[in-house]
Amino acid sequence: MFGIYTVALLGWLMFVMGSVAKQNQDVAQLYQSRTRSMQVVALAENIEQYFNETMAFPANVAALTGTSGFEHARGAVDVWQGYAVSPTITDSVWQFSRAVLFSNDPSSGTSIATYLASNACGAGGYDTAVSWCGSNTGKWFRRETRERYAEQISAQRVRLKRLLEKFSDYYNTNGNFPDKDSGNNPLAANSMNTIKVLAGYGGTAKTCSGTYTYMGVPIDCGDMYDLWGGPVGYQFVSSKQVVFVSETPIYNNSGTKLIVALNNGDILW
Repeated sequence: MFGIYTVALLGWLMFVMGSVAKQNQDVAQLYQSRTRSMQVVALAENIEQYFNETMAFPANVAALTGTSGFEHARGAVDVWQGYAVSPTITDSVWQFSRAVLFSNDPSSGTSIATYLASNACGAGGYDTAVSWCGSNTGKWFRRETRERYAEQISAQRVRLKRLLEKFSDYYNTNGNFPDKDSGNNPLAANSMNTIKVLAGYGGTAKTCSGTYTYMGVPIDCGDMYDLWGGPVGYQFVSSKQVVFVSETPIYNNSGTKLIVALNNGDILW
C-alpha cells in the first residue's frame, strides 16, 4: 500500500512540475513576443525619423545605427529581424520605394527571403507588389515614399509662398522684383538662378545655418533649399513677374519629375 501511495505522489509531483514548466514556457514565449514587438516599434520610429531628416530610407540597419544621432537604435536590434528597401515600384500614379522591417517568429521556420517574397494583401514580393503586407508569422512595419508625397508637396508649396511674400514686400517698396545677381549685374529676362547663389551662400543644405540677404531681402536655409535638400530656383521673367521653382525627387508613373513652382502667388505643378 505504501508503494502505491509513493507512486501516486511521484506522479502528482511530476504533473505539478510539468504544469509549472509549461506555464513558465508560456510566460517566456509571451515575454519574447512582446520584446520583439517593442524592438520593431523602436526601430520603426528611428527609421521614420531618419527618413524625415534625410528624405531617404537607410540602406540597412547598420547604416541606420551607424548614423550620428541614431546610435541608440542598436539596443533594439536582434538576430531575428529582417530589413529591406525595394527598388523603384510603379503604381497607377507614382513611382515610389518601400522599406520593410520585421521580426520573424523563429518557430515558423520562415527565412528572411521567404518572408519578403510572400504577401498577405496582394500578389508579388515586397520589391515588386503595388500593395504589400507582411505575414502573421512576424511583427512587421512598412513605409512607402508615396505615403508622404502629398504632405511633402504641400509643405514645399508653403515654403515657396513664404519666400514669395518676402519678395513681394520688396516689390511693394520698390515697384519691381529683385533684378540683380550677387555681383550687382542685371538679371536677363527669363533667366534662371538659384536663391543660394544670389544670396552668396556657397555651402550645402546640410551645413547651412543662419540668415543671408539678397538685395536687402532676408534669406534663410529654408528659402535656399527645398524640403529634399535641392536648391530653389529663381526665374526672373521680368521686373513684374518672377517664378520660384523646386525640382522634386518625385516622379509620376510615366517617369516625369514633379516640379513645384510659385508664380506671383499662383501654384503651378
